[in-house]
Amino acid sequence: MYSYFALLIIYLPERETAMNSTSKKKLGVLGLSIISVNTILGLKNIPYAATVGPSAILFWVVAALLYFIPISLIVAELSTTYPEQGGISAWVNRAFGQKASFLCSWFYWVANFTYYPSLLLGITVNISYAINQHQIIDNNWLRTIIALTIFWSVTLLTLRGTKMSEKLAAIGTPIGLVVPVILIFGFGAISIFSGHQSATDFNAHTILPNNLSLDTVMFISTLMFAFAGMEMLGTIAGDVKNPQSTFPKAIGITSVIIGAVYILGTIAFQFVVNIKPDQTATALYLFADQVTEQFHLPFHLSQVLGICFVISIIGALSFLILNPSVMFYESGKNILQAALAKKNKSDMPANLILWQAAGVSVILLLSGFIPTISSAVNMLIFMATLAFFIPYVYLILAYIKLRKIDQSVIRPFKVKNNTLALIVAGAGLFSVVATIVLTLIPAPHTTLSQYAPLVVGPVIFGVLGLWFYQMGTRESKSLLKKAS
Repeated sequence: MYSYFALLIIYLPERETAMNSTSKKKLGVLGLSIISVNTILGLKNIPYAATVGPSAILFWVVAALLYFIPISLIVAELSTTYPEQGGISAWVNRAFGQKASFLCSWFYWVANFTYYPSLLLGITVNISYAINQHQIIDNNWLRTIIALTIFWSVTLLTLRGTKMSEKLAAIGTPIGLVVPVILIFGFGAISIFSGHQSATDFNAHTILPNNLSLDTVMFISTLMFAFAGMEMLGTIAGDVKNPQSTFPKAIGITSVIIGAVYILGTIAFQFVVNIKPDQTATALYLFADQVTEQFHLPFHLSQVLGICFVISIIGALSFLILNPSVMFYESGKNILQAALAKKNKSDMPANLILWQAAGVSVILLLSGFIPTISSAVNMLIFMATLAFFIPYVYLILAYIKLRKIDQSVIRPFKVKNNTLALIVAGAGLFSVVATIVLTLIPAPHTTLSQYAPLVVGPVIFGVLGLWFYQMGTRESKSLLKKAS
């Protein structure tokens, strides 16, 4: 997902220039498809999928059909119908009012409290391979200190504005995304077609799931998180030409490209190396080490990938830190207490960013007590998935309600048949709610210390969100009374 922010720094200046000109350039099918792919595609999802074996191929298809395509159609319709508002919180506000909009943005904001730590722990793995000091991975507190140092350094830079972040991201995206894709697919394909023995047995029996267990369904739910990010396109829907034709074509192209990358990448990955669930944090590097050995490379591919990923993630981290706080600020600036809604001289929502950093730091410190880095990353991803999917419930319900109460509005793109629209919304709602419910069901052999954060965390965040809303509205009413 983080490649989206780097792409924005290229797209937004062009968009601003276009807005100032007499003939504003609109996005066509190709442009929208490129932005969509950059918004969603994440290489770290491939090794996680590889842990389940060849049946991951089928699971990728199911995740796309149940989640990605329905959500894409819903976002396409809402963003082109209400382009001046653009965004989940605005659509939810239109359908259900200020309170629902605030809570939707709140959960979107706090979801990053657990997403960032998983990303930061990944950075420590990347650094350990980039400098060839693998012992960092097994030292819980050393990797926590490194992650905190990087996070706070970038956070403090973010408070000063985005110019430096723009330069870092412009360098980081091609290095961190394009180069690894070429290397992973290239060496994977060469390994397949050069006669090397596969590390995984591919046949009809292994590709088709032998049984549908709770673990299997939970795995599909987690893969759906790999397709998340389409809702961010709401901010550029007004710049799409001929939306009724462009959006469905772009969604089709995006689905094929992302699905193909995930499926082919998973196949190439499994052909080279067999990954176990407790190796997800280092899986890309195990792949690289195996390739280095197979082809007798004069360099360590894992070190090259480590350098690429470090540059990429650090380059994009400032935008990742800033975006949720800006979104939450925009939906809550009239509700949040003055201390929280304060901006600094660089026009950054400084206090929200600092509170976010404090929450991330606490979760990072707590993750230091988890024995292995893969266990910590997997738990944090589950927590992020749970909090991140709650806004999608608001999104889909808002779509259903707005289709019903706002029938007279012109919809440049729409699912024309009302029955089909309900089916699309129903499929998306089923997949999202199922993901939330299944995430709360403990897997076999899960300890209390591993399971408790999944339940306690969202409950605490939910209570805090309601408390902030009540405090904010009470303060607003008090100010209105004084003014009158």
